[in-house]
Amino acid sequence: MKISAAKWFSSGTPFVWLNAGAVAISILMVVGLLGLLAVRGMAHFWPADVMQANYAPPVSFGSVMSTEVLGERVETESVSSIQIASSGIPVDESIPYYDRELVKLGNRDVTGADFAWLLSSYLSNISYPADVVALERREWGNFYGFLTDVRETGESVVAAAAEEEALWVEFEQRLSRALDIHDEIYRIEKIEIGEVNYALERLRLRQRGLELKGEFDAETEAIFAQQREELGADYALLQQDLVVLNKAIERDSALFLAANGAEVDIELADIVRAYKPNQMGLLDKLFTYFAKLGEFLTDEPREANTEGGIFPAIFGTVMMVLLMSVFVTPFGVVAAVYLREYARQGFVTRAIRIAVNNLAGVPSIVYGVFGLGFFIYIIGAEVDQLFYPEALPAPTFGTPGLLWASLTLALLTVPVVIVATEEGLARIPRSVREGSLALGA
Repeated sequence: MKISAAKWFSSGTPFVWLNAGAVAISILMVVGLLGLLAVRGMAHFWPADVMQANYAPPVSFGSVMSTEVLGERVETESVSSIQIASSGIPVDESIPYYDRELVKLGNRDVTGADFAWLLSSYLSNISYPADVVALERREWGNFYGFLTDVRETGESVVAAAAEEEALWVEFEQRLSRALDIHDEIYRIEKIEIGEVNYALERLRLRQRGLELKGEFDAETEAIFAQQREELGADYALLQQDLVVLNKAIERDSALFLAANGAEVDIELADIVRAYKPNQMGLLDKLFTYFAKLGEFLTDEPREANTEGGIFPAIFGTVMMVLLMSVFVTPFGVVAAVYLREYARQGFVTRAIRIAVNNLAGVPSIVYGVFGLGFFIYIIGAEVDQLFYPEALPAPTFGTPGLLWASLTLALLTVPVVIVATEEGLARIPRSVREGSLALGA
């Protein structure tokens, strides 16, 4: 049976397919963008081979400046000769384009630069030495160099004629020891000393609360003094342990030869990970890759959030969304059901719908300012006055926190939930409604 084009268009079928195609293209674009971000981002954790080369760009016509470079090749691009000449490098402008490479040099504390663009034409004697070492440090980023000595309290512990493999084994053993000591220091500082500090703070707040109530007498003061003395003794013991551990972790260091010929003495306490990328096989690189990726997802940030992990950000985001969902889902759905199914469709209901639609279009910064003023400065301050007077003037709830952020995000989201739920209810066929009523709904 043939259908005319006019009838086919009037049936709405083309628009259904057009909408489906647009949705499919949008999904593909989103997936492609996420894939691109994943590929480019995940490549950061791959232990790439380290290149050694001589770089001799011209500083003026007829003279060159030769330097040794050591680093990871990141990417390559083509740039115009005019752009290169404008940066101060004299090049032949008859050649329209030059290739240049972005190289991660590391050694920021030695050279002052972490990355550098190098013209491929002036790179020579490119090699990938098997004995080059890549270090991930707690400060100053990566370091690339050649291990020349392992020291204990400044004295070499390996014979000068020792083979490279013996030197590396000694270095790995001492690095493993330093990492274990660092973990123990972290545990004492964050957990044990943290518990003592928390107990001291709780004791101070209890004393302050009793003072405000006028119930702090000499007997109570003696009890508190004894508890404070016991906690102080525990703190002193932990501090002694930390002194011993810090002295132990500072014992060992390693001497490395940088690309510019400088010898750099690096304490093993400052090293997070060390490996020889040019000697690693595929399985070793995969193991290192997933170890670095796991560290990124589960560790805390370090070095001003430029190194380490993002676990606090992940945890905070997930918790904020969960709390927001707990707050917004019941209120938004109940409000939508009431407006659609129970409320009389009069002036008040229309005004509420207009207000909800307007709220859905309010910029998020307005909600942020409202949350700061209402939740933190008003609600939080009142909660502190009523329930935590002993902690004042230091705020407990009258300060930015996860709870207030979740409530602010809930206010931002509830109009969207109401509108979406109402739209869904409006599209339920009458036959389904009557059928549900017949079944006792």
